[in-house]
Amino acid sequence: MFSRSTVAALVALLASTAAGGYVLPSSGTASTTQFLIGPELSGGTACGVQKLSNGATSLPKGAIGSGGGPGYLYAAINQLAFGANPSVSSSGGPGGACGICYSITPVSSSGTALTANTLTFMIADECPASVALSGGKHCNTCTTSEKNDLGQTWHFDIAVDAMSDAQYKTFFNGVTDGTNWKEVQFTKTSCGSANPKPSVASYGCISGSCPNQAGSVCENTGFSKRTFARQFTGL
Repeated sequence: MFSRSTVAALVALLASTAAGGYVLPSSGTASTTQFLIGPELSGGTACGVQKLSNGATSLPKGAIGSGGGPGYLYAAINQLAFGANPSVSSSGGPGGACGICYSITPVSSSGTALTANTLTFMIADECPASVALSGGKHCNTCTTSEKNDLGQTWHFDIAVDAMSDAQYKTFFNGVTDGTNWKEVQFTKTSCGSANPKPSVASYGCISGSCPNQAGSVCENTGFSKRTFARQFTGL
């Protein structure tokens, strides 16, 4: 049996999740992983990206832990920040983060900001709750009070196959956790010429002002706190 305090906490969790919406941060700390965006271009990313700015519809066969791409800096952002849930039929399409750029600075294991590693990435995809592109629980936060398995509320999945070798070596020099940064500092910034906008499908949006905010953050993802609470409380 659960104590009254435990049940009350779970009920409060339900309320916060039901009331919770998307939060697009302007700055903060986050964790990172790596993914390959090339295989997604044929069907379109969550932002609707189907062609890169050079017209490419595919990328060289890259691998996690390497660059070798044309030199574009794209990333997926976790669902809490993305601004829509493509798993929900009424979500309306790409979220409000699509096309926004963040300056991302890795942090060493000793807590030092590695400013020489800083690069600016454009959000071109979503890292959804439960089915994170790189696996694990990196993108499962549903409210700003939660932390992921790397200890962060926010998360960037870096499209490493779009990066050049030089960009990859710059950003991941001294990486702290295999191929991942457990902590980076980020700030919303202008995209500039280094991040040309890719082509998107008719349903897509890469303007940085996509209005879609429909669907609760954890709705229909396979990761639902409402489901979790019902399993343990019968509510």
